[in-house]
Order: sequence, then structure tokens, then C-alpha cells
Amino acid sequence: MINTSKKTFLTFAPALFALVLTAACGRTAGEDSAEKVTNGVVIKDSSFPSTVLLVLLTPEGQGLCTGTFVNDSQVVTAGHCVEGLTATKPSLYFAAEKNGKLALVAQAISFARNPNYSIDKGVSPYDVSVVTFPANSAPAVTPLADRTPAIGQEFTIVGFGNNKNFKDIKGVLSGSGAGVKRQGNNYINSVDGGMLGFGGVTGTTDVEGADAGTYVSSGEGDSGGPLLVDGKLAGITSGGGLAQTKDGVDVSVSFYVDLNSPSSRQFLATA
Repeated sequence: MINTSKKTFLTFAPALFALVLTAACGRTAGEDSAEKVTNGVVIKDSSFPSTVLLVLLTPEGQGLCTGTFVNDSQVVTAGHCVEGLTATKPSLYFAAEKNGKLALVAQAISFARNPNYSIDKGVSPYDVSVVTFPANSAPAVTPLADRTPAIGQEFTIVGFGNNKNFKDIKGVLSGSGAGVKRQGNNYINSVDGGMLGFGGVTGTTDVEGADAGTYVSSGEGDSGGPLLVDGKLAGITSGGGLAQTKDGVDVSVSFYVDLNSPSSRQFLATA
């Protein structure tokens, strides 16, 4: 569990309700990287083919993340998704669907991480890494966006994470449903300090005005997954948490790294 003290006030657009962030959660080595598209629609692996499932094998255990190919060999994902791995020939793979099952396709050659990132900082505008796979590994490529999205901008997120977020009996943020590719839409609620923020429903729901695939958020397994605006990569999942509206309704909050912040631009230009 990674916590953040950052608090923000988010409003849906169009507004369903307002919320205050209380906690955030991301992947650490040895945990299944939760962050999954809650209330998302299940899609085939051939949809958004540049977005892939990342499988991490560390001495502490196995983790799952999501990443997006931006050229024939490099995937952009979260910085915390490479925590605990060696920089050369890391135990990091991307998987694809074969004969109806996910199979490991290729092992990473190396990775670079924003040097300003530290896992101790939790959710962070520096939570970015670039993983290099063998040449021509990419099933498809998504271009980087050339500007920061505005508040109210509609976007699409894609990921392999949980489609339900909740607190377990101990009050710890948990989830379920990881390992399936999902996508959905929402709206940017905040742009601040190199981060993009928004709130969504906590899982597939029949809430009025929130049909499946709308007002989505991220869950464990979505870490590093893309926030797409007009088909271009504008952000990646860093973390999120649960909050409540004034009426006591649970809301899932997500924070994505703005890939057009000065720090991200500088890092990506070198990596």
C-alpha cells in the first residue's frame, strides 16, 4: 500500500457528486499491482493492441502492471512497476493472448526510470519508466500526446487491473477481477503538480448515469496503464484510493502522471 497525503476536491463532468481523496494505492514489489479499470467494458486483446499486460517476477513474488508501446520496442509504464528489478535484463515480460490464453511474449532488455522517482514518495509526478524489449516486439504503437489535457476533457483508460475497488475487513484497500483487459471513459477533474486526477465508480454498477464503460477509474493491475486523449498517450496510472461523497457514497479516485509535465518531457526525451 502506498499512501499519499495529497488531497483534492473533484467534481464529475457532468457532475454526479463531489469527493475528497483520503488515500492512494499502488504496486510495490511482492504485491499484485492492483490498479484496474473499474466499471470498464471487457475488450479483446486485439483492441488497443499497443497496451499490454506486464508480468514482473521478483524474489518477493509476482506482480502485474499495464504498459503501452510507444515505438517498436519501448513501453511506457509506471516507475513503481520496475521496483526491485535489475536495470539490465530484468525479470519483466509482456504478455499477449494466444489461443484464448495469455502467454509471455518477450522479456525486457532494460529499463530506465525517472531519476526523481522514489517509491517512498508513493503517488508521484515522477512515477514513470520506459522499458525496452527486443526490436520489433510491439504489436502496435500509440503516439505520445503533445499537450496536457484540460479539465473536463474526455479520455479513455485501458488496463488489466481490478474492476472492483473496496476496503477489506481490515480496512485495507483491495479489489478483484484482475487479469482481464478492460477499457472505459471518464473526464479529467484536476490538473495539478504534474498529475491528472479524476473520480469514478468503484465497480461495474447500475448507478443511474454511470452505465458500464462510463465514469471508470483505475484499480490494482492498471498501474502504468494509459490515459488516452484522441488516441494519444497523455498519462499513465500512478495510484488512487477510495473516498466518499457528502452523501456517503463510495467513490474511486485515480491519479495519472501527466506525460507532458516538464519533468516527464525531459525524462522521456532522454529515455
